[in-house]
Amino acid sequence: MRSPAVILLIIFLCSCERIYYFPDKPLTGTQTVVIAHKGGGFFDDGNTYDGCMFGLANFEGIEVDLQKGSDNVLWLSHSPYATDCNGSQICFWLLSKEKIMEMDSCAGKQKDFTRLEEIFKYISEHCPGKYISLDVKAWKPCSPYGINITREMNLLAQEIIDLTTKYHLEHRVMVESETGDFLYYIKVRTNSIETYQAVFGDFEMGISRALHAGFTGVSFEYKFKEEITKEQVELIHRKGLKIQLWTIGDEAVLKEALSLNPDFIQSDIVMSANGQEE
Repeated sequence: MRSPAVILLIIFLCSCERIYYFPDKPLTGTQTVVIAHKGGGFFDDGNTYDGCMFGLANFEGIEVDLQKGSDNVLWLSHSPYATDCNGSQICFWLLSKEKIMEMDSCAGKQKDFTRLEEIFKYISEHCPGKYISLDVKAWKPCSPYGINITREMNLLAQEIIDLTTKYHLEHRVMVESETGDFLYYIKVRTNSIETYQAVFGDFEMGISRALHAGFTGVSFEYKFKEEITKEQVELIHRKGLKIQLWTIGDEAVLKEALSLNPDFIQSDIVMSANGQEE
């Protein structure tokens, strides 16, 4: 009778069968970088200028969520909706920079609409060694009618490329998304931005997609549908891919995640250099 350890090893090898077809391109000298989820971890509701300032001061980088306005200006927001001065929700893609700034003014301290360019400018001038990961959700407009989704996402991708070049943040910007075509647009136009296939619990599928497309790696939701092991992270690195793990808001889980040696961890917890919570 096989032991549980042997059974688990067989399951692991079978689940990764497709990945083994790809040639080895080992990454060397990998080190884990902890970045602040939503800009500032638990600092505030997330995706705000103040939150990003906290995150950049206390972490090795930040992760933010993006939305695109009607004039291709990129804004920090997890939701595709913005709330106007009357409390109504309007899609970001229908709003110009001027309209959003007007809404920001009337909202006072209740809302902070922050442009990605503001954050890029700050990083470039004050902490060019920090990382920023841009989370671009699969396109979910308020109404799919009258909009060319592929065109809109390509415009969003091009704006990220242009801002990265403008503020000299090459090799410090990462983009993660479920949408492979969007990531591929970036990949074929620049080698200075890292691309990560977002994965929600299906390790084999996510890694296979990243390898087929030639992306930098995967962005994996930690402890969601599927556990990830140190052996799997080592396999990813052996195939030349990187991995981001998200989102970790518990000290014990963070220490566990650090032991796997991923490339990036998106966390809500500020940790000191010796691994203790601050």
